[in-house]
Amino acid sequence: MLSQYFFNDELLKERVDAFYGYGNYEGHYWFIGMEERGEDFQDIEKRINIWSNRGRCEIDDVAEYHEAIGYGASFQPGAKAKLDVPVWRSIIRIVLSAKGTENINIKDVREYQTNELGRKDKETCLLELLPLPSQSLKHWIYGEHSELTFLSNRDTYEKYCLEKRINHISQRIKEHQPKAVVFYGIGFEYYWRRITEKITDVEFSPTSEGFLICQNSQTMFVIAKHPVTRGVTSEYFHNIGRSIAAKIAEK
Repeated sequence: MLSQYFFNDELLKERVDAFYGYGNYEGHYWFIGMEERGEDFQDIEKRINIWSNRGRCEIDDVAEYHEAIGYGASFQPGAKAKLDVPVWRSIIRIVLSAKGTENINIKDVREYQTNELGRKDKETCLLELLPLPSQSLKHWIYGEHSELTFLSNRDTYEKYCLEKRINHISQRIKEHQPKAVVFYGIGFEYYWRRITEKITDVEFSPTSEGFLICQNSQTMFVIAKHPVTRGVTSEYFHNIGRSIAAKIAEK
Protein backbone atom coordinates (compact mmCIF):
# COMPACT_ATOMS: atom_id res chain seq x y z
CA MET A 1 0.00 0.00 0.00
CA LEU A 2 1.31 3.44 -0.92
CA SER A 3 2.06 5.80 1.94
CA GLN A 4 -0.48 8.40 0.79
CA TYR A 5 -3.21 5.92 1.70
CA PHE A 6 -2.32 5.99 5.39
CA PHE A 7 -3.89 8.30 7.91
CA ASN A 8 -1.68 10.57 9.98
CA ASP A 9 -1.47 8.31 13.05
CA GLU A 10 -0.47 11.05 15.47
CA LEU A 11 -3.54 13.02 14.49
CA LEU A 12 -5.73 9.93 14.42
CA LYS A 13 -4.76 9.01 17.98
CA GLU A 14 -5.44 12.53 19.21
CA ARG A 15 -8.86 12.42 17.56
CA VAL A 16 -9.62 9.15 19.37
CA ASP A 17 -8.52 10.60 22.70
CA ALA A 18 -9.93 14.11 22.40
CA PHE A 19 -13.01 14.41 20.17
CA TYR A 20 -16.53 14.02 21.61
CA GLY A 21 -18.97 15.82 19.32
CA TYR A 22 -20.67 19.14 18.69
CA GLY A 23 -22.59 21.92 20.36
CA ASN A 24 -22.53 23.35 23.86
CA TYR A 25 -21.86 21.56 27.15
CA GLU A 26 -23.92 24.31 28.82
CA GLY A 27 -26.94 23.39 26.67
CA HIS A 28 -30.09 22.01 28.28
CA TYR A 29 -30.59 19.15 25.83
CA TRP A 30 -27.93 16.51 25.15
CA PHE A 31 -28.08 13.73 22.56
CA ILE A 32 -25.64 10.83 22.50
CA GLY A 33 -25.20 8.35 19.66
CA MET A 34 -22.72 5.58 18.94
CA GLU A 35 -20.61 7.21 16.19
CA GLU A 36 -20.93 9.60 13.29
CA ARG A 37 -21.03 8.46 9.71
CA GLY A 38 -18.05 8.61 7.36
CA GLU A 39 -17.66 7.17 3.90
CA ASP A 40 -14.36 6.16 2.27
CA PHE A 41 -10.76 6.93 3.16
CA GLN A 42 -10.76 10.33 1.44
CA ASP A 43 -13.93 11.47 3.18
CA ILE A 44 -12.74 10.40 6.62
CA GLU A 45 -9.27 11.87 6.12
CA LYS A 46 -10.86 15.21 5.17
CA ARG A 47 -13.10 15.13 8.26
CA ILE A 48 -10.17 14.46 10.58
CA ASN A 49 -7.84 17.00 8.94
CA ILE A 50 -10.45 19.75 9.19
CA TRP A 51 -11.11 18.84 12.81
CA SER A 52 -7.36 19.38 13.32
CA ASN A 53 -7.34 22.66 11.39
CA ARG A 54 -10.20 23.94 13.55
CA GLY A 55 -8.21 23.46 16.74
CA ARG A 56 -8.75 19.78 17.59
CA CYS A 57 -11.72 20.72 19.78
CA GLU A 58 -13.37 18.39 22.26
CA ILE A 59 -16.68 19.64 20.91
CA ASP A 60 -17.11 21.83 17.82
CA ASP A 61 -19.85 23.91 16.23
CA VAL A 62 -21.76 21.48 14.01
CA ALA A 63 -22.66 24.01 11.30
CA GLU A 64 -19.22 25.61 11.06
CA TYR A 65 -17.54 22.20 10.94
CA HIS A 66 -19.85 20.77 8.28
CA GLU A 67 -19.52 23.89 6.16
CA ALA A 68 -15.74 23.48 6.39
CA ILE A 69 -15.86 19.89 5.14
CA GLY A 70 -18.19 20.83 2.27
CA TYR A 71 -21.51 19.71 3.74
CA GLY A 72 -22.95 23.13 4.47
CA ALA A 73 -26.19 22.55 2.54
CA SER A 74 -27.94 21.57 5.77
CA PHE A 75 -27.36 25.05 7.18
CA GLN A 76 -28.37 27.30 4.29
CA PRO A 77 -30.80 30.08 5.23
CA GLY A 78 -34.54 29.77 4.69
CA ALA A 79 -36.02 26.99 2.59
CA LYS A 80 -32.64 26.11 1.04
CA ALA A 81 -31.46 24.03 4.01
CA LYS A 82 -31.48 20.31 3.28
CA LEU A 83 -33.19 18.05 5.83
CA ASP A 84 -31.41 14.87 4.80
CA VAL A 85 -29.98 13.75 8.18
CA PRO A 86 -32.62 11.64 10.01
CA VAL A 87 -30.82 11.91 13.37
CA TRP A 88 -30.87 15.71 13.27
CA ARG A 89 -34.55 15.87 12.25
CA SER A 90 -35.52 13.61 15.14
CA ILE A 91 -33.39 15.48 17.67
CA ILE A 92 -35.01 18.74 16.63
CA ARG A 93 -38.51 17.30 17.05
CA ILE A 94 -37.60 16.18 20.57
CA VAL A 95 -36.26 19.61 21.53
CA LEU A 96 -39.15 21.56 20.07
CA SER A 97 -41.67 19.28 21.78
CA ALA A 98 -39.75 19.53 25.07
CA LYS A 99 -40.05 23.32 24.79
CA GLY A 100 -43.82 23.11 24.31
CA THR A 101 -44.14 23.49 20.54
CA GLU A 102 -47.13 21.62 19.10
CA ASN A 103 -47.95 20.90 15.46
CA ILE A 104 -44.29 20.99 14.46
CA ASN A 105 -43.88 21.47 10.72
CA ILE A 106 -41.00 21.26 8.27
CA LYS A 107 -40.39 25.01 8.47
CA ASP A 108 -39.92 24.74 12.25
CA VAL A 109 -37.45 21.88 11.83
CA ARG A 110 -35.52 23.66 9.08
CA GLU A 111 -35.22 26.90 11.05
CA TYR A 112 -33.98 25.11 14.15
CA GLN A 113 -31.44 23.09 12.18
CA THR A 114 -30.12 26.20 10.44
CA ASN A 115 -29.83 28.43 13.50
CA GLU A 116 -29.74 26.36 16.68
CA LEU A 117 -28.77 22.70 16.35
CA GLY A 118 -25.33 21.80 17.68
CA ARG A 119 -24.13 25.41 17.79
CA LYS A 120 -21.35 26.27 20.19
CA ASP A 121 -23.38 28.91 22.05
CA LYS A 122 -26.91 27.41 21.87
CA GLU A 123 -28.96 24.85 23.82
CA THR A 124 -28.02 21.44 22.36
CA CYS A 125 -25.03 19.15 22.75
CA LEU A 126 -24.51 16.30 20.26
CA LEU A 127 -22.04 13.68 21.45
CA GLU A 128 -20.67 10.43 20.04
CA LEU A 129 -19.70 7.49 22.22
CA LEU A 130 -17.03 6.52 19.68
CA PRO A 131 -14.80 9.18 18.08
CA LEU A 132 -14.00 7.92 14.57
CA PRO A 133 -16.39 8.22 11.61
CA SER A 134 -17.42 4.96 9.99
CA GLN A 135 -19.73 3.90 7.18
CA SER A 136 -21.47 1.48 9.57
CA LEU A 137 -20.75 -0.78 12.51
CA LYS A 138 -20.02 -3.55 9.99
CA HIS A 139 -17.33 -1.53 8.18
CA TRP A 140 -13.79 -0.98 9.45
CA ILE A 141 -11.23 0.70 7.19
CA TYR A 142 -8.76 1.86 9.83
CA GLY A 143 -6.86 -1.42 10.04
CA GLU A 144 -5.90 -1.00 6.39
CA HIS A 145 -4.94 2.67 6.65
CA SER A 146 -3.26 3.02 10.04
CA GLU A 147 -0.32 1.45 11.84
CA LEU A 148 -1.86 2.04 15.28
CA THR A 149 -2.24 -1.43 16.77
CA PHE A 150 -5.43 -0.62 18.65
CA LEU A 151 -7.08 0.24 15.32
CA SER A 152 -6.34 -3.12 13.76
CA ASN A 153 -10.01 -4.08 14.17
CA ARG A 154 -13.17 -2.70 15.75
CA ASP A 155 -12.91 -4.90 18.85
CA THR A 156 -9.44 -3.62 19.81
CA TYR A 157 -10.56 -0.05 19.08
CA GLU A 158 -13.57 -0.33 21.37
CA LYS A 159 -11.53 -1.94 24.13
CA TYR A 160 -9.03 0.92 23.87
CA CYS A 161 -11.45 3.80 24.18
CA LEU A 162 -14.91 2.79 25.42
CA GLU A 163 -14.25 2.77 29.16
CA LYS A 164 -12.45 6.11 29.03
CA ARG A 165 -15.22 7.71 27.01
CA ILE A 166 -17.99 6.33 29.20
CA ASN A 167 -16.23 7.86 32.20
CA HIS A 168 -15.59 11.16 30.44
CA ILE A 169 -19.15 11.61 29.20
CA SER A 170 -20.63 10.74 32.58
CA GLN A 171 -18.29 13.25 34.21
CA ARG A 172 -19.33 15.98 31.78
CA ILE A 173 -22.99 15.28 32.56
CA LYS A 174 -22.27 15.57 36.29
CA GLU A 175 -20.44 18.85 35.76
CA HIS A 176 -23.01 20.54 33.53
CA GLN A 177 -26.29 18.96 34.71
CA PRO A 178 -28.36 19.30 31.53
CA LYS A 179 -32.13 19.10 31.73
CA ALA A 180 -32.25 16.01 29.53
CA VAL A 181 -29.88 13.43 28.04
CA VAL A 182 -31.28 11.32 25.20
CA PHE A 183 -29.32 8.24 24.13
CA TYR A 184 -30.40 6.92 20.72
CA GLY A 185 -29.95 3.33 19.63
CA ILE A 186 -31.69 0.66 21.72
CA GLY A 187 -29.06 -1.82 20.58
CA PHE A 188 -26.47 0.08 22.63
CA GLU A 189 -28.54 0.07 25.81
CA TYR A 190 -25.73 -1.56 27.77
CA TYR A 191 -23.44 1.44 27.18
CA TRP A 192 -26.18 3.99 27.87
CA ARG A 193 -26.89 2.28 31.18
CA ARG A 194 -23.18 2.27 32.01
CA ILE A 195 -23.02 6.04 31.57
CA THR A 196 -26.19 6.64 33.56
CA GLU A 197 -25.20 4.34 36.43
CA LYS A 198 -22.19 6.55 37.09
CA ILE A 199 -24.52 9.51 37.63
CA THR A 200 -27.63 8.15 39.36
CA ASP A 201 -28.89 4.95 40.99
CA VAL A 202 -32.43 5.50 39.69
CA GLU A 203 -33.55 2.63 37.42
CA PHE A 204 -34.91 3.12 33.91
CA SER A 205 -38.63 2.53 33.45
CA PRO A 206 -40.26 1.55 30.13
CA THR A 207 -42.94 3.76 28.61
CA SER A 208 -45.94 2.74 26.55
CA GLU A 209 -44.40 4.59 23.60
CA GLY A 210 -41.36 2.31 23.52
CA PHE A 211 -38.56 4.31 25.14
CA LEU A 212 -36.96 4.10 28.60
CA ILE A 213 -36.74 6.95 31.09
CA CYS A 214 -35.23 7.73 34.48
CA GLN A 215 -34.50 10.94 36.36
CA ASN A 216 -32.41 12.29 39.20
CA SER A 217 -32.83 15.72 40.74
CA GLN A 218 -31.01 17.45 37.85
CA THR A 219 -31.44 15.44 34.65
CA MET A 220 -33.92 13.23 32.82
CA PHE A 221 -32.35 10.34 30.91
CA VAL A 222 -33.97 8.67 27.89
CA ILE A 223 -32.95 5.57 25.94
CA ALA A 224 -34.66 5.83 22.56
CA LYS A 225 -34.83 4.01 19.27
CA HIS A 226 -32.43 5.16 16.59
CA PRO A 227 -34.09 7.57 14.14
CA VAL A 228 -33.50 5.19 11.21
CA THR A 229 -35.20 2.26 12.96
CA ARG A 230 -37.81 0.70 10.70
CA GLY A 231 -41.30 1.88 11.53
CA VAL A 232 -40.32 4.71 13.88
CA THR A 233 -42.42 7.85 13.37
CA SER A 234 -42.10 11.58 14.06
CA GLU A 235 -44.75 11.17 16.77
CA TYR A 236 -42.40 8.84 18.65
CA PHE A 237 -39.87 11.66 19.00
CA HIS A 238 -42.58 14.20 19.81
CA ASN A 239 -43.64 11.93 22.67
CA ILE A 240 -40.08 11.86 24.02
CA GLY A 241 -40.07 15.66 23.99
CA ARG A 242 -43.43 15.82 25.73
CA SER A 243 -42.19 13.42 28.41
CA ILE A 244 -39.14 15.61 29.00
CA ALA A 245 -41.36 18.69 29.27
CA ALA A 246 -43.64 16.94 31.78
CA LYS A 247 -40.73 15.80 33.95
CA ILE A 248 -39.13 19.25 33.91
CA ALA A 249 -42.46 20.80 34.90
CA GLU A 250 -42.66 18.48 37.94
CA LYS A 251 -39.44 19.92 39.42
